[in-house]
Amino acid sequence: MHDERPDQMTMIGLHKLASQFGDGLVPELYELLTRRARMLEENDNVTEFPTWQARPPARDPLGLAPPSEGAILPFPRMIAQPVSQKKA
Repeated sequence: MHDERPDQMTMIGLHKLASQFGDGLVPELYELLTRRARMLEENDNVTEFPTWQARPPARDPLGLAPPSEGAILPFPRMIAQPVSQKKA
């Protein structure tokens, strides 16, 4: 399967070059890029499923279509009865 992402080693190399001047990637992003590169090196026969290209299901698994708008529930209105005052 062809990987159409930009070369991860280029990004890591740019990070190392920029880190010499005190700049560079956010540590979380650097970890994400190196982890993916390590995974590709260690597992040559495993490929990542392209979730960004996967088509969502045509309908809900239960067969019920989700409402296009929010559901409006009608509640009966309570009519306030006048309170009768007791005579003393």
